[in-house]
Amino acid sequence: MKQSLPDQQDLHLWRVRPSEQEGFSRNYFTETVEGDEINVDYNFTRAMVRISVRVAAESGREYVSVIKSGTILQEREIAGRRSLDLTSRMAPYYAYFQRLNDDVLLRTIGGNYGLPTVPLMPGSLRHKSRPPLLPIHSRFSLRAWIRKHLERKRTRELRRHEMPWLLRVLGRLPAELRDISLGIGLYWAYTHSWLNLTELAGYLGVLGLMVGAWDWVWRQRDPFLPKVMLFMAAAGFAVFQQVQYRMWAIFL
Repeated sequence: MKQSLPDQQDLHLWRVRPSEQEGFSRNYFTETVEGDEINVDYNFTRAMVRISVRVAAESGREYVSVIKSGTILQEREIAGRRSLDLTSRMAPYYAYFQRLNDDVLLRTIGGNYGLPTVPLMPGSLRHKSRPPLLPIHSRFSLRAWIRKHLERKRTRELRRHEMPWLLRVLGRLPAELRDISLGIGLYWAYTHSWLNLTELAGYLGVLGLMVGAWDWVWRQRDPFLPKVMLFMAAAGFAVFQQVQYRMWAIFL
């Protein structure tokens, strides 16, 4: 059943506040005319959304869906702890989500349940005011620069998510080859006696952790586990070789 909107359709429909859910930073809350409560919790860094709908007509029964980068990870009914398709529960709130003025969040939902991927911008005059005649130079903010940089990266990641699997792999290939070349450089330094086996093992282990963290924190994507395991395996093999050399020295 399609939900009706209150009189103020665009302004102040959603309330923004810090999220009380673990792992989420921002919460959007609204209540429909019928008394249904909608909570949308968002983690920008991980591109994850948690949608909670409490239906008044069903005695406050709550339905929860968790979505990451357009992929549904979980959908269930809380009281019965059972999994079920929530399309029929979420789709009637299309008009409310259309007025949720956070385009990155809506793109993260990815059109699931027939929800919009772009917000319906308010059409009042205050949003059509003329720009100033002279440019306004704002003070540089490192936090704002980092936030915009991460938002651009997240937007590119969402676009890559819609690409075919082969193109996504080819898009990651240059960065993965650069990371592996660092490990090859360490081995080259060892072969030229600039590093011993103990140093090589330590550097390879640290590098494996660093490239995994770099993928997750800066490149805003899941780490390529085979690459990380390759570095760890190489570090373990270097330790094994060092132990073997010491044992041979004992028995010489």
